[in-house]
Amino acid sequence: MERRHLAYFLATVEAGSISAAARQLHLSQPSVSQAIRELERELRTPLVVRGRKLTLTPAGRALIGPARRTLRAFDGVRAAVEEVDRLAAGQLDLTVVPACAVDPAVRLITAFRERYPGVRVRVREAANGTGGFDSLRRAEAELLLHDHPAPYPKHRAVPVAPGPLMAVFPPGTHLPDGPVGLAELSRHEVVMGASADSAVGTWISTELAASGLPALTVAVDSAHRDAVVHFVLAGAGATVLPESAARPAGLLGAVIRDVDFTVPRHCFLYHRIGPLSPAARALVALAEERAENPPARD
Repeated sequence: MERRHLAYFLATVEAGSISAAARQLHLSQPSVSQAIRELERELRTPLVVRGRKLTLTPAGRALIGPARRTLRAFDGVRAAVEEVDRLAAGQLDLTVVPACAVDPAVRLITAFRERYPGVRVRVREAANGTGGFDSLRRAEAELLLHDHPAPYPKHRAVPVAPGPLMAVFPPGTHLPDGPVGLAELSRHEVVMGASADSAVGTWISTELAASGLPALTVAVDSAHRDAVVHFVLAGAGATVLPESAARPAGLLGAVIRDVDFTVPRHCFLYHRIGPLSPAARALVALAEERAENPPARD
């Protein structure tokens, strides 16, 4: 079995057909088809059902995860021989749940890229809840940034602390000087970029009720988080964002303030227990370093 056999098989799975895989690999269709047949002969079982639409056999579906891990092992060996000490090249595959996508993912990845500028980081969205861990189980990514406790004993977690939150108001909003509290926030209509039952939304609602303050008046509840700032800039309402997203909004005209409350938020960098690629090991080491010595507000 050669590396190309597994690479052509995975390319076919991801492309959805042998012909599409051949185009992506810049190969002829017979070359890709022959490689898969050779792999099937070596494994002594069919992997795909050929026809108008590519269908995987049970054996083919079972091969996906091990094939991905094997290719990463190949790449890890090459990197170890060529550039493991400097990490001058390579790729890091990371999946992130929406709650951690802006913060702390951006700060962590930025710090990683400053240290290893030659490594390409590929970020994909992970599902909320326990479903997010499927990306690790299926080896679609080596690392997962998630705000949920790990459901599987084979996973290891490194805490990655999110940065501070800031309140963001439409341009021209008149506010008292100093940090904004929940009482001030409750006097404005708000734009929600996360569900009301998210950790942030639940905490704010609970604190407002405990303080005898009115519940937030939601003007816009957007499932598209990247649209929240645009709604605020258009005057739809105020919101609360990580500092890394709030400060750019301020440059666009939004009125931003520190907040005088601290919302309990947690994110963890997860990986399967076992060998990691050099790039993945480097990101885990960076997360551990930042957990032990938190950086200044960045």
